[in-house]
Amino acid sequence: MAFKRIHGITNEWEVTAYLPRVQKTLTFARIFTNIETAEAYQNLLEDLFGCIERDIGKTFNFHHIHGEGLGCIIADQHKGQALGLGQYLLNSKYPHLTLIEHLQHIYKLCQVHYKRNIDKNKALSSEIRSAMYIVSNLNTQNEVLKILHKIRDCGEPGTTAWVKDKLTPWVLSGISSVFSKMDHIIWSQTPNNTNAGESAHANVNRDGCNLSLLARIVR
Repeated sequence: MAFKRIHGITNEWEVTAYLPRVQKTLTFARIFTNIETAEAYQNLLEDLFGCIERDIGKTFNFHHIHGEGLGCIIADQHKGQALGLGQYLLNSKYPHLTLIEHLQHIYKLCQVHYKRNIDKNKALSSEIRSAMYIVSNLNTQNEVLKILHKIRDCGEPGTTAWVKDKLTPWVLSGISSVFSKMDHIIWSQTPNNTNAGESAHANVNRDGCNLSLLARIVR
């Protein structure tokens, strides 16, 4: 989401990917929105994938459903975006899985955002901060739960709420591969950050910020 691009409450939502074979980050779609609810993102995704399917003349494939196609979406922990994706897959396409199960198969959370949010709490001890950092690197569910319980029970400011948030099923599976239902090869071969998207924001902002919506569309 590019927040600086357009004047006022409208933001620019970009769909990007890094293509190793051409060594470039490509932006596939730009969508303008001033609403960030799950319902708004569900509608946004219905329009986005509807356009894609009309262009390619066939159903857009998701790996966890079709065995091929898009296998991973990497994002920050924006609740509206995540639940909107889950609602799109559940209500518009594939009701045989729950909303949460869809996210557990395809949604991966950016580790840069994850660690940046930890660093915002300046009251944390170095021990607890380090414990938070390693959650995503642990190899078993028991190890993850043990460290989360340690953080929750430490009594430091904000830790109880932090652990409660991270135990949300779609959040936990987005952070930790041992809770994810994503194909393990796809998990290991996809980035653990949204740097491609962030670089796209930086590149497009060079063309101007705080623009009117019309000026942005023209550019």
